[in-house]
Amino acid sequence: MSGIVLRGISKFYGSTGVLAVDSADFSLIPGEVHALVGENGAGKSTLAKIMSGFEIPDSGSIEIFGLPVRFASHKDAERAGIGFVPQHSMLAMNLTISENMALGHEPRRLGIFYDARKAELEAMDIAERFGFSLDLTSPVGRLSASARREAEILRALARGVRILVLDEPTTVLNEHESEHLFQLISRLKAGGTGIVYISHRAKEILRIADRVTVMRGGRVERTEAVAHLEECVLSDFIVPGGTCIQANKAQSGETGKTVFRLDSVFVHGRGADSLSDVSLAVCAGEIVGVAALSGNGLETLESLCAGILAPQKGSVTIAVESTQPKKGEGRRKTMAYIPSDREGLGLSLHSSVSDNISAGRLPRMGRLELLGAIEPAKTSRALMEEFSVKAKPESEAQSLSGGNRQRLVAARELADFFPFVLAANPVQGLDAGARDAIFSRLLALRDQGAAILILSTDAEDFLDLANRSYVLYRGALSSIDSGEAPGQGQNPGLASLLTGGQR
Repeated sequence: MSGIVLRGISKFYGSTGVLAVDSADFSLIPGEVHALVGENGAGKSTLAKIMSGFEIPDSGSIEIFGLPVRFASHKDAERAGIGFVPQHSMLAMNLTISENMALGHEPRRLGIFYDARKAELEAMDIAERFGFSLDLTSPVGRLSASARREAEILRALARGVRILVLDEPTTVLNEHESEHLFQLISRLKAGGTGIVYISHRAKEILRIADRVTVMRGGRVERTEAVAHLEECVLSDFIVPGGTCIQANKAQSGETGKTVFRLDSVFVHGRGADSLSDVSLAVCAGEIVGVAALSGNGLETLESLCAGILAPQKGSVTIAVESTQPKKGEGRRKTMAYIPSDREGLGLSLHSSVSDNISAGRLPRMGRLELLGAIEPAKTSRALMEEFSVKAKPESEAQSLSGGNRQRLVAARELADFFPFVLAANPVQGLDAGARDAIFSRLLALRDQGAAILILSTDAEDFLDLANRSYVLYRGALSSIDSGEAPGQGQNPGLASLLTGGQR
């Protein structure tokens, strides 16, 4: 018997004029991992939200373990045995894991008083049953990205769900954390839990999935068994058009003068994210990459490079700007900046897509544009088309999917030439086609003479592009031998550097 069966599901959003899901069929068998893939905007997240009760379909039917159901909310879906783990955590950051697990289902003494001890014991029982090793008394806000993802899954299991829908679960995880998640998924699968796994990463799907369903333009294009698929074939299913072809990315012309430099920089008092004696230079016409696991100083390094934070010791030089810039001074006219926090730093969510593009480009617009003789929205549309941002210019940025938000930030920041480009996790949450488009744009800017610094929690984001690569561990920088770093999965030395070995 199937765990879940969707037939003829459609969903139209009148506010944006988008048919997100069009007559889609999907099924999941208990004890299997069924991957749901496609380009950004293909409809996979919308279909997942429909099966999880967060969206109501316009037409079609849903069966759970052979029984027809209609969900009015996600609580109805939970009661039917379906748990949803979103890309971005929905846990209460100030509560412990056990308190989050009990939230909305709090055990009571005498039917009145919250029984914290009983809640903790019940949480411990569930964690032990499913093989979790989390400290349930830890506040969620103090957890790593990986532990927070596990806590989300554990909370869903505490509701008694038998089907888990995981929406891009590795987006914020590094390779080691992702492998830990895969082991957890295998245990849940062996115990009979059915898992819908939404992703755009072919390697992950081949690693854990039994079947894969490909969506394109809101429609289900095909469903295949994973066992006999090759990575190149699967990649082409997800994004047609030669995504397996590897360009000679690491080659470039001669580098020029130093555009960006850190000299013996120290930043203390930020806990695990402090920096100690970091020196780094990026020259015109080259790409430099820095990788780090969470909690090793990468966020501090990003703030320092962006001019948001000033060093306590040492100096920062951007192009010909003076040393030790004041807060916010680093941007000016010298740099483009794709922040890792695209919602908090990269976008004004309640403003339109057009305004988000224009706001970052006002100093670069011509006089006719600013006076209204040329409609700024036309410029916005051109950039949206170039970077495949799927939305209307007048739509609010908060209505965009995660991938479209990332492309919107990239469209604004990479549209024009800047001497220095700071790109922090520039392709997070993007499918292979969108990743290649941004990589190609970065390479084009490099060839025009830009100095590009990529900061990432996933070294695969830059190893094939970078002229020089580094690892940041506990605030200290180590160089990666380019001759020994063809890719993160093929380079055990890199994994060792990321975790503090071979220094």
